Amino acid sequence: MADLREGYMVNVEAKATDEFSRDGVRKRSSVTRALFGDVLQLVDFALLIASSVLVAYVYHRFALGSEFDFQKYAAAGIVGATGLTALLRRDGYYEFDQVMSQAGAIRAIASRWILVVLGLLAFVFALKISDNFSRVWLFTWSVSAVSLVLAAHAIAAAWGRRLSRDGGLFSRRIAVVGATDLAEKFAQHVGSPDNGIYVVGIYSAGLPNNGDDLYDCVKGDLNDLAIAARAGEIDDIVVTAPRTSPENMEQLLRRLSILPVSISLCANVHWLDHTGGAVANVGGAKVLSLYRRPLEGWGGVLKNAEDFVLGAIALVIASPVLLTIALAIKLQGKGPILFAQQRHGFNNAVFRIYKFRTMTVAEDGDIVTQASEGDARITPLGKFLRRYSLDELPQLINVVRGEMSLVGPRPHALAHNHQYALAIKNYSGRHKVKPGITGWAQVNGLRGETSENELMEQRVQYDLSYIDNWSIWFDLKILLLTVWAVLYPKNAV
Repeated sequence: MADLREGYMVNVEAKATDEFSRDGVRKRSSVTRALFGDVLQLVDFALLIASSVLVAYVYHRFALGSEFDFQKYAAAGIVGATGLTALLRRDGYYEFDQVMSQAGAIRAIASRWILVVLGLLAFVFALKISDNFSRVWLFTWSVSAVSLVLAAHAIAAAWGRRLSRDGGLFSRRIAVVGATDLAEKFAQHVGSPDNGIYVVGIYSAGLPNNGDDLYDCVKGDLNDLAIAARAGEIDDIVVTAPRTSPENMEQLLRRLSILPVSISLCANVHWLDHTGGAVANVGGAKVLSLYRRPLEGWGGVLKNAEDFVLGAIALVIASPVLLTIALAIKLQGKGPILFAQQRHGFNNAVFRIYKFRTMTVAEDGDIVTQASEGDARITPLGKFLRRYSLDELPQLINVVRGEMSLVGPRPHALAHNHQYALAIKNYSGRHKVKPGITGWAQVNGLRGETSENELMEQRVQYDLSYIDNWSIWFDLKILLLTVWAVLYPKNAV
């Protein structure tokens, strides 16, 4: 290794002043990113208290024409602010990267604020002081407070992204040690203006046993790395695990540890291919958790309860419509009222799905021809039923029987299922949950014929996204969007 002694990085004079780096750029404080979330939490805290007092003042002054107890409403604001900010801090929503992503921020903040408000209600009822607080004040404060917090996070994200571009105040400058294929892939993967990460360069680790291969990409050696780190040009060092002995790797990490930057290990290329995972602890060992059990914990119980209760209610409400359609099909001519077909359900279990018959045929074998635009096999009544998805109503029976869900990936005929499983990546992952009458793919316009694999691939992506992000609120959202999709159908065949 180049000019390194045990525990000592060669001391090369950095061509920089105390205030400026070698490139003439003003050095940043190493804690700017960490302080960002703390300042945002303080802003949230202040907004929640201020909104509580302001709403109370306006309500008492202009609606009731009376004085208000400042301390009482300030105390309520403090309790609410403490609860919400503590929950957001616990769940990582004040971490810089989480603030910048804004992924699910609205739902996360709103859901936790609802919990806090419910806790406040329980608290005041338990102490029998609920008469001291107006319902109008509570409702107005609840809405205005969460709106202000959401606005603060949106502004913070926009401001943070602006100051993260082009090596700005919040940009994260990373040096990669080890000129390997993994280093090149890591640099390509993380280096993006959108996430505020700037890769300073790839540095040779100087390790034996073929540790550095990409010599054309190397910016310098460990001496150059030390100069850059001491000049304040680097925030983090990521070691991309060159192929070497454990002893050499340990020596490298120990020597890098004296530099005033963060140091991390990039395990292997497969971690980069699965960036949706999260680091978890298994028996004290760090692992990358890629997929979690769907509907784990209370999720499965809530999902089953939702299906049974809402499914039974919907079946009772829809019974007059079901009887009317059944009579119309019977009067139309010969043939069964219901069409039953074998399909794959949860965990690939086969069940019989029920639909109103809309065609002159009832295929359920090795060859099933999909209905297409202008298909002559569709009856006149069947065309109307299919357009408004009324032919799917008998599947409420499947829901109550526990074979299907109200919301989930749509099931397909066995013949089509085998075909898609062979042709489409991760297709079988749809069977990790029960199939549904409606789904995330359907309300996004992916209905009707799927004769092309590309269309089915899009459906699969929506289905897998639904499974990974399931919640009761997500199901209710899809059910509401389904009403709109039924009233104004697209791509229905």
